[in-house]
Amino acid sequence: MSRSSNNTQDIMPIPQGSEIHPRGLLEAISYIDQNFANELGGCIIHARFLTTKQRLEFMEVGFRSAFASGLVSALLTPVAIGVIERYIPMFGNADPSLFDKFSAFMLALGFSLGYAIFMAKTATCYIGKYTRAMITNLLGGMAFGAILKAVVAFIAFHFVYFKVLSDGNVSWAVSKLYHASLSEKTVAAIFNWVQGFKNVFLTSAYFILVSTAIFILIPLIAMIYAYFRNRKLIAAGLINVEAYKG
Repeated sequence: MSRSSNNTQDIMPIPQGSEIHPRGLLEAISYIDQNFANELGGCIIHARFLTTKQRLEFMEVGFRSAFASGLVSALLTPVAIGVIERYIPMFGNADPSLFDKFSAFMLALGFSLGYAIFMAKTATCYIGKYTRAMITNLLGGMAFGAILKAVVAFIAFHFVYFKVLSDGNVSWAVSKLYHASLSEKTVAAIFNWVQGFKNVFLTSAYFILVSTAIFILIPLIAMIYAYFRNRKLIAAGLINVEAYKG
């Protein structure tokens, strides 16, 4: 890149017609990767070139990806907890082994954990304020989507526990089974199973709160790590200080 007469780097503007408008998560990450490569090459793009509309688009992409995928993981959580608590057989075994419990645990947490680690890599892809603004808005949208998902799941699971599976509703449903010519022993077994299994929803509600906190913290820690990494590279002379300041 050319330098101005005062020996400072030029600020690279965004060419007309080349505005970024992410429509999906992979597209947003691609824009971040491309501009990170430019910054590594010494190109400076001022953070103000990322317009309010574009910032909202990054937030929207982050929100949609975290909320939709988070709801799927939330729905799988009671199943996983049910396996661990021996209410649901896994692989046909009513007494799950350590491997079965680990598989159930990964069913509940694996996707969110993998997603968070994937985003942690993206969170380190910045030097100047332009890419940092992209990442901040993307992660901000993801955090908001994850928190909203956790709140919805927390309320929904408590509603199932206190309202849907209340003693009155369970007794009514079991009485219908009794009148359907099921044996008294079978009806009692079903009643006891439901009474025990409904506690899984309370456990799942608090598990989701913890997993959501982990989901948010992993990329955030990665971004903080990148900040100190950049400072070390600046001190070693491997990154232009002006480019870092953006």
